[in-house]
This record gives sequence, structure tokens and C-alpha cells, in this order.
Amino acid sequence: MPLTTMKRFAELLACLWVACLVVACGPGTGGTGTGPNAGAALAEGTYAATLDAALQPMQPLPCGDRCTGALVLSVSAARVELSLPCQRFVHEGSWVFDADGQAELTGRWSGLVVADGQTVLREQSARLTLVASLPDGQGLRLQLTLRDLEGTTLLGPVWLTQQPPAAAAVSCLSSE
Repeated sequence: MPLTTMKRFAELLACLWVACLVVACGPGTGGTGTGPNAGAALAEGTYAATLDAALQPMQPLPCGDRCTGALVLSVSAARVELSLPCQRFVHEGSWVFDADGQAELTGRWSGLVVADGQTVLREQSARLTLVASLPDGQGLRLQLTLRDLEGTTLLGPVWLTQQPPAAAAVSCLSSE
């Protein structure tokens, strides 16, 4: 085989190799493309954390010093519910994580608060941000932050760890 034919063949192989690399890094493969969004099914289950008093909202709660304790997040493809003492957030509808492992969910935030010496139910629209970590020895962990629609932080950020399916939500507000 003449040298120019071998050189031409090598150039053709190099072009084919580069073309294969470019295709392998396209969208949907985890390469340089954006790839598919991770569905909510990735995070389905129950998550929990111990609520730190410093993460509580500024308004007084009727549970007083009992407001610390369990914070429970129940996640499914069609509903996300955050339950904690005297407070609850619910998002209903489908949702997905974006390419960065983050989801923004708008829903209803309800809480019992003390206003003028009386316990009242306060409700408002709010946005829950979930950020998924890579699974480790503890399973998938989620970080959540809850804000009102103006951007004021109502709760968080809080890291939650995946729990066995038997974990129960604790709240003085009933589930709908």
C-alpha cells in the first residue's frame, strides 16, 4: 500500500474516531449535552431530619418549646408533603429534577401561629426547593429550602435522609 493511501486511511480513521466521540457526548448521554431530567421517581419515599429551633420562622408557634423534633418529607411522583410541628407544605402535580438535581415546587404552606394571643391558621402560597445529593451509604439525601413567593425564607436549608417506609409524618395539621 502506498504511503499516501495509508496516510489517507489514517486520517479517515481519525475523523471517524472524533465523530464517535462527539456523538457519545451529546444530549441524553451524560456528556456535554444537557441530558434528560431525573424524574420524581428517583426520590420517591420518606425523608426525615431533626428540626433545629434556629430554622423556625420568626412568628411564635403554638407548640412553644415542643416545636423542635421531627421534620418529615413524603415524596411521590404526584405529591410532595412536608410535615413539621404545627406547619405543613403540600405540592400536588407532576414534577422533575433539572439537570443539576434541583426541583422547584410551588404549593400551599399552612401553619398554626400565635397572633394577638390567639392561635390562628395562616396559609399562603410558597415555593419548596429540593436539591438531591448523590446516593451514599445513607441512601439519597435531599436538601430543602422553603420560601414565600417574594423569596423570604420560611424554613431551611435542611438536609434530610431517606427513611424506611414505616416512618410517620408528625404534624398537628391533618393531611388532605
